[in-house]
Amino acid sequence: MSPPGARSGTRPGRRPASRPVPRRARLVALATVGAVLAVGGIAEAVARHYTADRFADRMEKRLHTGLDVGFGPTPVTYQLARGSFPRVEVEGEGATFRRFSGVDLHAELADVVRTGEGLSVRDSRVSAELADAALAEAVSTMTGGALGQAAVTTDPAARELVVHAGPAGRIAVGFRPELEKDGIRFERTGVRIGDRVVPDSLASQLLGDTPQELDLSGLPLGLEPERVAVTPDGLRLELTGGPATVKA
Repeated sequence: MSPPGARSGTRPGRRPASRPVPRRARLVALATVGAVLAVGGIAEAVARHYTADRFADRMEKRLHTGLDVGFGPTPVTYQLARGSFPRVEVEGEGATFRRFSGVDLHAELADVVRTGEGLSVRDSRVSAELADAALAEAVSTMTGGALGQAAVTTDPAARELVVHAGPAGRIAVGFRPELEKDGIRFERTGVRIGDRVVPDSLASQLLGDTPQELDLSGLPLGLEPERVAVTPDGLRLELTGGPATVKA
C-alpha cells in the first residue's frame, strides 16, 4: 500500500524526464539566430563604410588624396548611437602637405564627438613620411631652382639629407633638418663637388642664403611639429594637436 500523498507510478523527489527537442525545431532556432547575426553584420558593415566615407570627405580635399578611415574594434553602430568615437585612425598615400607632395601619413584622433559645428577632437597625432621624391621637389623649391633637377638621398647617422645635382650628380649638398616651434629649418651643412669641399662663401653665392625654412604654422587640428627624423627612406615628421574642432 502506497504511503499517503504519494502518486502512483512515480518516485518521490525525482522530476519526470524532459522531452527531447525535435531536430526540426533546433534547425529553425539556429537558422533564426544566424539570420539575426547576418543582418546585424550587414548593418555594421554598411554603417562602418558610410561613416568612414563621411570622415574621409572632410579631409581628402585638404590632402588631395584618397584616405582609409578606421574606428577600432567597437561596433560603429554603437559609436554612432552615442555620437562619439573613442579612436579614429586615418591612413593615406601620396598626399599633398604644404610644399611636399607624395606624402604617406598615419593619423590617430582621440575622442571624436559630433557637435553642432561639426566634430570636436580631444587630441591628435600625425606621422608623415616624406620619401626621396617628395624631398627633392621641396628642396628644389627652397633653393629657388639653383640646383636644377636634383635627387635626394639620406644619411641617418649624420641626420642629413644629401641633395645630388649637376652632371652625374657630382654636386652634393647636405642639409640637416632642425625642428622649430612653427616649422622645420633646413640648415646647410656642406657642399662638395666630387671629392672637393666647396668653401662656404662660394656655396652661398651659388645657393643663396641659408638656412631655409618650412613653415608649419596654422595646421588643421592645431597640429604642431613634435619630432623630425632622417630615415633610410626619407624624412619622418611627427605632429601632435590638442583639443580642436573640425567644422562641417
